[in-house]
Amino acid sequence: MKLSIQPYKWSITDNISEHKLPSSSFAAGNKNCVYDKGVSSVDTFISNVPSFTSINPEMEILRGYAKDFRCAYTGLRMISFNAYKHLLQLASKKKNDKNLIRALAKYQDTFDGLELEVFKFYKHNINSTSKHITISEVTDRQFPISYENLKKRYLKIIVELKKLAPQIKSEKRCSRYTTILEEWESALLNGNYTDAVNSNKYLNILLKMKNKLGNIQARMGALLLKLPNPSQDFDAFIVKSKSATNRQFVDRLVSPFIVSIEHVKAKNRGGHASSISNCILVRARENCEKSDKSLDETLTIHPDWIKNIQEYFSQVIAKVNHGGMRGLAWYPFEIKNTLEAASGRLKLDSTKLIVSRDEAYKTFTV
Repeated sequence: MKLSIQPYKWSITDNISEHKLPSSSFAAGNKNCVYDKGVSSVDTFISNVPSFTSINPEMEILRGYAKDFRCAYTGLRMISFNAYKHLLQLASKKKNDKNLIRALAKYQDTFDGLELEVFKFYKHNINSTSKHITISEVTDRQFPISYENLKKRYLKIIVELKKLAPQIKSEKRCSRYTTILEEWESALLNGNYTDAVNSNKYLNILLKMKNKLGNIQARMGALLLKLPNPSQDFDAFIVKSKSATNRQFVDRLVSPFIVSIEHVKAKNRGGHASSISNCILVRARENCEKSDKSLDETLTIHPDWIKNIQEYFSQVIAKVNHGGMRGLAWYPFEIKNTLEAASGRLKLDSTKLIVSRDEAYKTFTV
């Protein structure tokens, strides 16, 4: 008996940048996302989770407070690293996928943007039938619709890219450029999603060519950024997940929301790399977005984060006042100085802190 899966179908319009959900923290096509330990992502998925190791064990202790503190930038709940590892282990077991969806549902309130839409879609389809159905089966049934939607949007962008060819002065480069676009178009029409979409084969070739294409660089780059990416677009997420294992699926869904150590002052700007005096807890997504920008630059883009940083600081104070953060009672004093020095927009209220400075600094280490 054939299982009935309700497909998720976008309406097609003539706008080549349609179908994008409200912008997430990742910029479309951003190839320079940097995590707290300098790990770079070469895809719009978080392909490498933030590094959690440190020469300073106090960083590990700080990260352990993920359940007690909310993201300092967004004020949203974070997923602890232990919870993340548990979900990956659960995904590796060959059991009913309903159990995995049920486990993910415990963290549903941490998801936002595309990840929340994706989770709701899989949860609905897996729970809407009494029969056993897997995550991969849901993906397989949605894939033809998502690929068709994606193909139409890719083809529109290719048409726009072709219009730039007459502006290329070098006949040889123009010929190469046109050939690549025609091959890309053919791969899409023939359903070769691996080369056309999943591996970014043709996109990467064009990106390498871009710097040699003179006056079309800017327009070409703008068009390539309009390609649907799996961090913001449902259809792109489905197509990218076509051959994903449950473990990869969970990683793609959860990794943006894992707790990570954020250096307030970036290391390449002179910030201390191994002292938690320079560190706060944020979700991996926001850590990636801020990258090596100054905190002041970031707060210009996200002025709403100011109140969330104050709330984070209040959570730290409450923890210290109740006897928590043993050995780190000096942290609120240090992080207040760090944050206020990083941005004149921040004036943190420490009046509720009952621990004296002298008592707090008895265990202070850099």
